[in-house]
Amino acid sequence: MKKTFCIIFLIGMTVTNLVYGQFPASYGVKAGLSIANQSWKFTNLDYTLETDPLYSASVALFMEAFKGEHFSFQFDAAYELKGSSTSVQSITVQHFNNDQITVNAGALSTSSFKYLSFSPMARYRFDLENLVPYFLLGPRIDMLLSYTSDSENPLESWRGYAVGLTIGAGMEYSFGQFNLFTEIQYQPDLSPLTNHEPLLINNNMLVITLGVRTW
Repeated sequence: MKKTFCIIFLIGMTVTNLVYGQFPASYGVKAGLSIANQSWKFTNLDYTLETDPLYSASVALFMEAFKGEHFSFQFDAAYELKGSSTSVQSITVQHFNNDQITVNAGALSTSSFKYLSFSPMARYRFDLENLVPYFLLGPRIDMLLSYTSDSENPLESWRGYAVGLTIGAGMEYSFGQFNLFTEIQYQPDLSPLTNHEPLLINNNMLVITLGVRTW
């Protein structure tokens, strides 16, 4: 998996160089904590199941190119664990009582989705001497590596990819050839994991990282 991760990152760097006709303005690595959760919506009941988040480590490689006075292009390639945990075992609908929904709690179960995530983003920064605040925005595609669940009723079908957005902000401290930074990203999905209704599952994740950038 590490070999595949590095190959895809190098391909992303090569494509960007060909498009913009330049070597990366900067590149680096970042790692930290991810807080992943999901929305489980039953469209036939108009009911959204409450789930608990999963906490995991997150690591990403990135490169920056097409650097202007304030704007630049950044490409992130990350390994991410997404999913959720829940103690709900079944749902009962009482049609003779105004379609009242009763949630029957069961044993705690966890559903995990491992992804390679790719985010080409616009980056806007302010240069304040040694401090460099910045913002990130762009599309994202997640390629599924594996799905696991300890539920008695695991999903029978799911998509091999997810499309979403990456919205982020960070603060860099510049000294010499290296920049240290802290960054936060919110990653909502725009496409559901499941292939069909009535169950629609969407990922969302918050990522907090520390990183280093060099030239």
